[in-house]
Amino acid sequence: MDRLSKFTSRVLAAAGVLSIAMLLPAQAKAQNNTGFMTEYYDVATSTSPSASGYGGGGGSGGVGDGLVRIVNPTHFDSIQKGTLCAMIYVFDDVEEMQACCGCPVTPDGLRTLSVINNATKNFGVNRGNLNAGVIDIESNTINFYSSNAKIPLPAQIGPVAGSALACDPSGQYGPIVGATSVPLAPVPGLVAWESHTEGMVPVPSTSTLTKGVSVEEFAFAPYDTTHLNQLQQFCAFLITNGSGTGACSCGSGDSFSLKKTK
Repeated sequence: MDRLSKFTSRVLAAAGVLSIAMLLPAQAKAQNNTGFMTEYYDVATSTSPSASGYGGGGGSGGVGDGLVRIVNPTHFDSIQKGTLCAMIYVFDDVEEMQACCGCPVTPDGLRTLSVINNATKNFGVNRGNLNAGVIDIESNTINFYSSNAKIPLPAQIGPVAGSALACDPSGQYGPIVGATSVPLAPVPGLVAWESHTEGMVPVPSTSTLTKGVSVEEFAFAPYDTTHLNQLQQFCAFLITNGSGTGACSCGSGDSFSLKKTK
């Protein structure tokens, strides 16, 4: 083989290795999309401290609402023409779950939640500090089944419109009302983003904040059965404690059913 042929072979081999290396991160991400989606929120720490003590008057931090947008880009589930459930768990920044809810998301549908008005408005543990914290979302199939579409459901369980199906973030409420709830196990499907409105105190510090808006995709975390069990158990406590608190709400988005509604 002449020198040119040898050089060409080496270049092609190197290009092949590079192509494989470039594909691996994307493939790894696709394979790991079965875990939890997680993101922080910070809506007020530029003016008031969070539960852990971060921030306060004139500091850098959140200066307004955030929007959580959840999309179902798949047709993964056969129930309700592919509708999936966004099982949402909201924490303050000292690891205390303060609210949970299950929200249906239709294929190619967009569900939009306000952090202030939907995620944290009805915190459940000692009316906890809602200035900053963490939101976990689990992608799941519809897991609440009943023969009676008129069963009253707690605020944490999101019904699929016009049907006796719903999204139960505790995975265990159904038997309490004579229905079925299937324990949770994440499935691939949902993706989510959150907007952040934040202010940075200039240096030297003044009363004027430099404000900025960003949008971040929820990060995927590995599936952890212990963590999932803890999410379900504490969500069940929030549902059954009878106080009426501890519920996030599903904001706006389509929630169709195979049945026509009047």
